[in-house]
Amino acid sequence: MFNKFLLLNQITKSLVEKGYKTFITQGCFDVAARRECLLLLKTLINIDGLTRKQALSLRTIAYFLSAYPLVISIKNNKYKLDDNVIYSRFSLPVLTPKLFDSVITEEISVIQSAKGRHTVEIDVVTLREKRKELNYTIEELAKLIGISKKALYEIENKRVLPSIKTVKKLENELKVNLRMPYSIQHPKPAHLEPKNKFQKEVSREFTRIGIDNSPVYSAPFELVGKERFSMIAGLSENVKQIRHEVSVVKELSSIFLSHAIFISKDCRERSLEGIPIISMSELAEIKSSRELNKIIAEKI
Repeated sequence: MFNKFLLLNQITKSLVEKGYKTFITQGCFDVAARRECLLLLKTLINIDGLTRKQALSLRTIAYFLSAYPLVISIKNNKYKLDDNVIYSRFSLPVLTPKLFDSVITEEISVIQSAKGRHTVEIDVVTLREKRKELNYTIEELAKLIGISKKALYEIENKRVLPSIKTVKKLENELKVNLRMPYSIQHPKPAHLEPKNKFQKEVSREFTRIGIDNSPVYSAPFELVGKERFSMIAGLSENVKQIRHEVSVVKELSSIFLSHAIFISKDCRERSLEGIPIISMSELAEIKSSRELNKIIAEKI
């Protein structure tokens, strides 16, 4: 029986074969992978197992790290997912393993499904030029393919994606291929509310010194931020907890190409395994992100 362990192995093996550096973890994402870009992947046999909380955290981390978040799945509660369709759940793209392999290997056009509507991204410049070349007004072409003038205007101005049915009719009428290769999009800016007092205090201090940041949930670290550099931060009560988490945070920071630090309420250690440790009292005295960056460099 195909299970999550086999799915995770399949995805990781495919990434390694294509030259990606990978790291397997647990939480809102299961795989961090980097080649030219950074991918954050959540793997699930059943996509309905993805929670809103996991999705929000994954989108937030991806935004701050300029990463591409993707969910790899096989089915939902009702049916098996189509290998030619990219679905959406909580504003995250959902792909089957086969489609994921195609998307990261070659430029392909795909159908996108959201809220029961199947759409395709098209080259609107080619659409507009071909329409004018054939001396069609927007109204005339819209009438020929059975949609409203307003709908075609919205499509030409890239305000909406056309349905697969509309694209087929446009391509048949204009005798041109309009479909664009699918491109993974960076998520929009996202910030989460702190889950506890410690997260809130640290997030507030980072904001004070000029670092845009957000708490995160269900991740190997508890805060992510960026200014001139991206940064992940683990929050720990004591050095024992830091020792338990430091190897994972260190490996992830290497793949993320970001700074990594630990913020502790009370720890006299300067660093562990090359990861700087900053106490809350020390953080409170830092006046700028430049000063924080200098302290991080001194403690490595």
